[in-house]
Amino acid sequence: MKFRRREIKPMKKNNLIRKILAAITAAIFLAGAFYFLFPQALRSLVFSGTRIKNTFNHYLFKETPRFYYLVVEKNGQDLRVYAEEMLQITYRDEFAIKAVGSDDLLQRRTKVIVEGLSNGENDIGVLLRGVDLVNKIMQGGSVVKDTPEVTDYKIRVYYADKETGVVGIKVVITPQDWLRFAREAGDVRQQIELLRKALVMNKEDIGVRKILAGLYSRLDRLDEAIIQYKEILAIKPDDTQALEELAKCYIKKNDYDNAIDIARRLARINPREAQAYTALAVALSEKGMWRQVIENYREVVKLEPDNFAARYKLGQAYEREKMTDQAIEQYKYIAENSKDTDLALLALGDVYLKQKKYDEAVKYYTELIKNKPRMAAAYANLAAAYAALGKSREEMENLRKAVAMAPNEPVVRFNLGVAYEKRNMHEQALGEYEQVLKINPHDADAMERIAELSLKTRKFSQAATYLEKLAVKFPQRAALFVNLGFAYGELKKYEMSAINYEKALKLGAKSPTLHYNLAYTYSQLGREKEAVAQYEQVSPPTKETLSIIGHYYLKVKNHKKALGYFQQIVKLEPKQASSYYSLGYAYAAGGNWDKAIENYLVALNYEREDSEIYANLGEAYEKKGLYAEALKAYTAAYELNPESTKAERGIPRLRILLLQQKAQPQSKE
Repeated sequence: MKFRRREIKPMKKNNLIRKILAAITAAIFLAGAFYFLFPQALRSLVFSGTRIKNTFNHYLFKETPRFYYLVVEKNGQDLRVYAEEMLQITYRDEFAIKAVGSDDLLQRRTKVIVEGLSNGENDIGVLLRGVDLVNKIMQGGSVVKDTPEVTDYKIRVYYADKETGVVGIKVVITPQDWLRFAREAGDVRQQIELLRKALVMNKEDIGVRKILAGLYSRLDRLDEAIIQYKEILAIKPDDTQALEELAKCYIKKNDYDNAIDIARRLARINPREAQAYTALAVALSEKGMWRQVIENYREVVKLEPDNFAARYKLGQAYEREKMTDQAIEQYKYIAENSKDTDLALLALGDVYLKQKKYDEAVKYYTELIKNKPRMAAAYANLAAAYAALGKSREEMENLRKAVAMAPNEPVVRFNLGVAYEKRNMHEQALGEYEQVLKINPHDADAMERIAELSLKTRKFSQAATYLEKLAVKFPQRAALFVNLGFAYGELKKYEMSAINYEKALKLGAKSPTLHYNLAYTYSQLGREKEAVAQYEQVSPPTKETLSIIGHYYLKVKNHKKALGYFQQIVKLEPKQASSYYSLGYAYAAGGNWDKAIENYLVALNYEREDSEIYANLGEAYEKKGLYAEALKAYTAAYELNPESTKAERGIPRLRILLLQQKAQPQSKE
């Protein structure tokens, strides 16, 4: 059998090129994957599934690459700094960003910007010095000598101008930095003098002006700091650092209008500068412009999603505008994402407490206490939530813990006093209020509670002492003078009592009790006419006040007016013997014996055992010449009360009158 030699046909050129490109692509991808996943001689034999998937998604589906870490050479040593970490820098350090760990393996479109040190293009491979950043911070004047760390600057990673990651920079400012920076100057004031001399030689030196302005700011010589920053801006109008520090100076000076103008100017120059919006929000909040505060903190959060301080302030601004749900959203974000959750948990508890969602409030306060077992405010607010839920034991337990944690916190002690007061534990409540005054002798709320409790427990001298102090602080509060009048009245200091009641009336106080007590005080002072004038102001009138007024008018011979008051008594109590007896007495005083007899008889219909009614009835009959009826009435009075003077004297007199009447000859018709 013959074998035919197989002819190998040449491969088409296009197919060959495609296969070569595919092979090259695969080789590049595999090489990149090995480089990415197995640095340092392929130290790990296991691929990361997530990383492979993300890299595939980036190259095959054009997804934005994810950022994982920076490879940094610092002082000759390589280290990795991950997204959640911070690169620590001191003035001695030199460092360079060697590579970016991300899904963009070839890093052709990846760039890094180091804030504060950047050349503005791409800082990968650029040697950077820590001393330059330290100097910049110190020149800005935003760092005080006792502040060890500054975290305002970031390393930002971009892919095709889109930010994909951020690594924080922690700049450590040491005492040696200040000594080095002072350049042999003995103190800050001496350094200021040296810098001013330097400016005389070169007025255009922005660096010197920044240092000088920063020192002025540290000494709170704000006007001088502002002058320097303005000079800098006159030389370089777009100097963002000078604008930022100038805004801070205006805020410290409470010049919020200028602070707002400068912050807005800074935001226009650099709209991606979060600090500009922060300064603007701070100044606007001081002016109560909460809607604009919200807008600016939103910008900060948009630029820096994990700026938890800004989120917290945003939540507070939402609360000011009654946008409670939005506030809760911010606080929950902080609680779920930040390492420092204390303020957010406290804010959540407070919001739910205000909303009367007490179980939710208890939940967040309890969680806060787990993190901060010695935070007095958490225990105090938890007590308030338990009180609202009617859990008295838990309320008292947490209030006592709060006082134990913060024995010198007046608010906590005051709240414990209120809790004692609610339970009628007056002595314990007084003790807590007195502790408040030891801490803060001018606490008006504590004084007021002591005064109220002292009145309630009849400690009138103590009540008067605290009421006098309160009256000095609040000379327009009528209620204080009402209580002072009462306290002095109970102490039988009627002159002082009257003075304070009169002040209360001048301040517009109106109450039946006030008029009654002042009337009683006047009567004790012998000022009867003024007493009656006050009794007449008691509304609605009582039988007692009507009787007092009526007897006064009888005394001054104003019988008509007196009758009016006694008639009111009859209308007030129409089935009482005393009502008709008093009216009868008034008629008798005016010489109207028929009406007197009529009312005495009605009184006897309701009360037949009252010797006074019979005695006065006997007198009325006698005045009318009805001696037999008079004797009968006197006799009844005597039988009920042998000590009745009217009856004792009237009976023998009436017997004589009757004998005389019988002895007189009968007239003949």
